[in-house]
Amino acid sequence: MANCSVCGRKAVYVLRHSGMAFCEKHFLEYFDRKVRRTIRKYSMFRPREHIVVAVSGGKDSLALLYYLVKLSRKRAPGWSITALVIDEGISGYREQTLRRFEKVASELDVNYEIVRFRDEIGKTLDEIVTEAHKRGLPYMPCTFCGVFRRYLINKYARKLGGGVVATGHNLDDIVQTFIMNVLNNEWDKVVRLTPVSGPLSHPKFVKKVKPFYEILEKETTIYALLNGIYEGFEECPYAQLSPRWYVRRFLNFMEERNPTLKYSLLRSLESIVDLLKKQGVGYSGEILSCKLCGEPSAHPICRACELRTMLGLKLRELRANTAEGKGTG
Repeated sequence: MANCSVCGRKAVYVLRHSGMAFCEKHFLEYFDRKVRRTIRKYSMFRPREHIVVAVSGGKDSLALLYYLVKLSRKRAPGWSITALVIDEGISGYREQTLRRFEKVASELDVNYEIVRFRDEIGKTLDEIVTEAHKRGLPYMPCTFCGVFRRYLINKYARKLGGGVVATGHNLDDIVQTFIMNVLNNEWDKVVRLTPVSGPLSHPKFVKKVKPFYEILEKETTIYALLNGIYEGFEECPYAQLSPRWYVRRFLNFMEERNPTLKYSLLRSLESIVDLLKKQGVGYSGEILSCKLCGEPSAHPICRACELRTMLGLKLRELRANTAEGKGTG
């Protein structure tokens, strides 16, 4: 390993495209500057803000929670932070990440809410996968997981009084999704891959931001390790069933030969988003309220309710929506 380019100490990280090396101290300073620059560049947070951090218990979301809590206490006293955890119910996997999350949350003394698929959707993800197989539904586990997670994050961020949801998506996540959308010819989804996203016109929609938008996955991993909030790696048992698994391996393989590849893909994404918006690509119509649950939707029935109906699950939000009084529109 090289020595730190700043002070000469043993380096923990080397920027392969420039050769710049950082010791632990100067890596943490580099990481902090980079994230704060991203937050400022895209105006992610207001001086006074209730930030709901969507946490899975993995390295990226734990790193984001840790970073934002520390930043708020040091530089942004007007921020309040709540962690929101969605427990999908993945046996042998989620239990471990929840234990790690609760340990970190206790050390940070941060408020949090745990929302479970079983309570809100009617089944755990494991049970959903089994039911989908029985019914012959042509969807991967990640489809159900992604749709229901996004649905519950928005719903509970609003219930918690959050003004913005921060997610731990890093640069690797963004460019992987970009490639997958291109392969599937889903240009409307490419338009949504921005650091600040979402149709803000619907009263039930909570703005989503990605503070790690320009941070490599390896950098969030090192940050988590150096701060003692990440001790090991557990992979979701459904991960290798997703096309993302292959795209991720391919991009990592290519980056070994071209250290600037992922940054170049991010810049390409930004250029393409600008071009697509000028062409009017992307959803530009009225944001509706789902007729079944009242949550924001591009269609009369939201994707979450559509999938639950396919699975034969009871739409539990109907009672809550009626009590809320203004759900459907």
